[in-house]
Amino acid sequence: MLFTLIQQAVRNRLLLLLALFALLIAGGIVVPTLNLDAFPDVSNVQVTVNTEAEGLAAEEVEKLISYPVESSMYSLPDVTEVRSLSRTGLSVVTVVFAEGTDIYFARQQVFEQLATAKTLIPQGLGTPEIGPNTSGLGQVYQYVLRATPESGVDAAQLRSLNDYLVKLLLMPVAGVTDVLSFGGGSSPVSSAGRS
Repeated sequence: MLFTLIQQAVRNRLLLLLALFALLIAGGIVVPTLNLDAFPDVSNVQVTVNTEAEGLAAEEVEKLISYPVESSMYSLPDVTEVRSLSRTGLSVVTVVFAEGTDIYFARQQVFEQLATAKTLIPQGLGTPEIGPNTSGLGQVYQYVLRATPESGVDAAQLRSLNDYLVKLLLMPVAGVTDVLSFGGGSSPVSSAGRS
């Protein structure tokens, strides 16, 4: 069978070359219309809770903010993992849901549970807020605004500059869904996320 196929291909070289050329042209026409993603989102369903706590060290943020928020999120249905990142002045808690959970259902559940989490955090240390609707691969860029000491610009002014100018310049960029700002006590740090 294979020998016969090879024999026919050798005898009809011109026909074989024409068929190959037609396939190349058809492939060239179809490839640009394919819906391919260069970076497919293979991350799980997750919702982030951000809490800004100015003046607290990372250990205090973990003890007073991250742990209470984490413990309140474990009671939600379909939660597979809760993890946190505690930095100086910032707590980021990520709640991971089971595969197939609707992202809007997950966000609604976390939003409702935030009321319980707020009662567990000491008064005045920070208010947990639900993060933007992006995937685990969403945070693509972090930047820090700094001023030279002789400029006379303090951290609060840098935060205002970030919130009222830099953020407004980044938001219209295609693919940017949100710019999260935090800091202002030492240096404002922000991150831009893509959809």
